[in-house]
Amino acid sequence: MNDGRTTSGRMLVQIWKHRRPLLAFALAFQLLENLLFTPAMGFIGRALQGRPVVDSTELVSFFLSPSGLLILFLASTTLLTIRLVEHAGLSAIVMGALKGRTFKAFATFRWLVTEIPRLAAIGTRIVCWSLALIAPFLVLAGLLTRRLLTKHDINYYLANRPSEFVTTAAVIAIAAAATLSVGVWLLIRWRLVVQVCIFDRRDGKDAFREAAILSRGVRLALAGRCLAVVGILLVLLLAASGLQQLAVWLVLGDGGLRAVPLIVSFAVAVLLRTVIGAAVTCLGACVEAVVFTVFYRERRCALGGEPVMPKIEERPASAALPAQARAFLFAIAIGLPVAAVVSVLMAANGFRHDRPGIVTAHRGGHHRAPENTAAAIREAIDDQSDFAEIDVLLSKDEVLVVTHDSDFSRMGGVAKKVWELTYAEIRAIPLGTKSAPEFRNEPAPTLDEVLAIARDRIRLNIELKYYGDHQPRLAERVLAAVQAHGMTNQVVIQSLEYEPLMEVRRLAPEIPVGYLMSVNARNPERLKVDFLGVQLDRVTAPFVQAAHRRGQQVHAWTVDTPAVMERMIDLGVDGLITNEPAEARRHVRAYENLNPSERTLRRVKAWLAD
Repeated sequence: MNDGRTTSGRMLVQIWKHRRPLLAFALAFQLLENLLFTPAMGFIGRALQGRPVVDSTELVSFFLSPSGLLILFLASTTLLTIRLVEHAGLSAIVMGALKGRTFKAFATFRWLVTEIPRLAAIGTRIVCWSLALIAPFLVLAGLLTRRLLTKHDINYYLANRPSEFVTTAAVIAIAAAATLSVGVWLLIRWRLVVQVCIFDRRDGKDAFREAAILSRGVRLALAGRCLAVVGILLVLLLAASGLQQLAVWLVLGDGGLRAVPLIVSFAVAVLLRTVIGAAVTCLGACVEAVVFTVFYRERRCALGGEPVMPKIEERPASAALPAQARAFLFAIAIGLPVAAVVSVLMAANGFRHDRPGIVTAHRGGHHRAPENTAAAIREAIDDQSDFAEIDVLLSKDEVLVVTHDSDFSRMGGVAKKVWELTYAEIRAIPLGTKSAPEFRNEPAPTLDEVLAIARDRIRLNIELKYYGDHQPRLAERVLAAVQAHGMTNQVVIQSLEYEPLMEVRRLAPEIPVGYLMSVNARNPERLKVDFLGVQLDRVTAPFVQAAHRRGQQVHAWTVDTPAVMERMIDLGVDGLITNEPAEARRHVRAYENLNPSERTLRRVKAWLAD
């Protein structure tokens, strides 16, 4: 036992002596990835997609289509191959250190170019196995959902959690756990496949078979190392986050650089945050390579073999760098500071512009009244909301009904779809069973009723709701109602579907239109809309500033807690879509009462903390 620890200690000492080329390669690879691989992936994705947006309502069908599967497969394979190439390069340098040899970063890059096809083949096999593993789970989840959860609207199941929903969720959870367990077992079984590929010169099936042989009998120990590496990476991420926040506080806090202009302080904070992030990322990649390369060598030696060293050209420490390496380093030395300065200037320019904070009552104000009702609109007016957000569907007799769900299961205990009922039948369904007593019999109103209540009192954010093909000419009919009430200057229209918004733009270009984003629309710069309704977890400072540069507003949903309200305001979003409009109004007013320098400082801190 002590001999093993002594041997491991000697290995770590040897690797530590070669830490410089290891860290140099990790940093150079990270720079190359950000400068080359990431933009290339975005370009390829846009070229393959071939259209401006994939709506969330058609996301599943898109990824099950030939083009969607192709995008998913190519993106997964490319991203995995990039990680495998990085791991291979670092592993080669580690193995060289264990053998007392120094492999320089640039020489390792040149060698890796010849290894990319073999590593790409490894990555392709892993992706294929992963898709084959996930497919049965997806089929099972789809069949169970279709069989057991189609009677009511999804919002009913989420709100009430009936027994069939709980049963389905439990079965899906068990299936997911089983799938994950098999995936973890395969990960451990094949964890050394990169080392086998580059040191044993094995390809394809042979590489995976040999990796499985090396892990046989020690999979528990290998699993322990996998967990340890994950733990180390999490600790590093937490440490990086803490150090980055500390750097921001030191530079921009009360004891910060008050004597220098804000833009200089901002640039220093950005530089410190970038350096800390890069250092931690590189360190994490190096730790992973060291742990598994050392384990691979121990297993190879235990089985009576010896790793074959890769053919990487070694150069003495005093040798001059090749011309290509000098050119690459010069390009990085010039390009990165220029890019950093440009990004800082662009961000700082965004901090100078204060925008009015728009408060939108989500589905009307419904603290006491039921959502999307006439009473909810009146409550939103009382809360001094700028907008009331409402949802519109068509009934069986083609009446525009203000309601959110596809049926009335959640609100009124009636499972029939909106398009299966006449408006007279809909009107007879009370929606306020969980509301204040005076609103118990509140019905779903027509769009005409809501327009009449709102006119000159509150603006409306009208969402066009689409469930399959049950809303013929919905956009056209909504526009006709708005125009009949003379309210084209008092409404905006949004939707999860892109094409209806283009119809609105064609028929009534004076009405602002907005696209609702959740997991869809990865390329918002291609959307010809006036504003983006964005789910909270997608709202970041760069996202907001990029939208503003395109002339698009950003409305975040659903913003309900004071901390999140302040974060959204500081990030510069134009509107808060919230279930707490009175609270949101207080925070917007408090922000507007700050002096310009205080508002700018808050936005800078929010940008850096994001």
